[in-house]
Amino acid sequence: MAPQSNRVVELRIPSELGYEKIAREAVATVANRLNFSEEKVEDIKTAISEACTNAIRYGSGSDARMKVVVVLTADEDKLDIIIKDPGASGAPPENINIPDINGMVEGKHRLGGMGLYIIRELVDEAGFIEAANEEEDDGNQFRMVIYRVDNGDETEPDADASGTDKGGTI
Repeated sequence: MAPQSNRVVELRIPSELGYEKIAREAVATVANRLNFSEEKVEDIKTAISEACTNAIRYGSGSDARMKVVVVLTADEDKLDIIIKDPGASGAPPENINIPDINGMVEGKHRLGGMGLYIIRELVDEAGFIEAANEEEDDGNQFRMVIYRVDNGDETEPDADASGTDKGGTI
């Protein structure tokens, strides 16, 4: 059997809170078609919601005239997601820090700033990327990669009827 080519889905959503739900459902549909476990699909939905919300709030300044672009590229091995925004608030953060939750609760630090940390915990790879060439350098690009293997074990979609991913050694 010949290998399948990459399948690409591209969405353009208004930079307005609420539209991230469209991206979340589109990503869930693609992840389900790739036979990701139900738990992994929920992780991916949370990560895409956080990434799109950040792009809307910070990368586009919640200006509905601006667009956030979500590009999903799927192949046999992984789901690759890129979120592009206009970069209205400047350069993205260089580091993803562990949030000080105790400091937030005690009022020593502002609430928030947990989205990038949550994303990093839910997906295999996450971070801001530079544009491929200077002509495309018109905003921020955030990339997330979710592999169809988990901790070195191949995902076995047929592991049991409940759809849970039991994995297996190679």
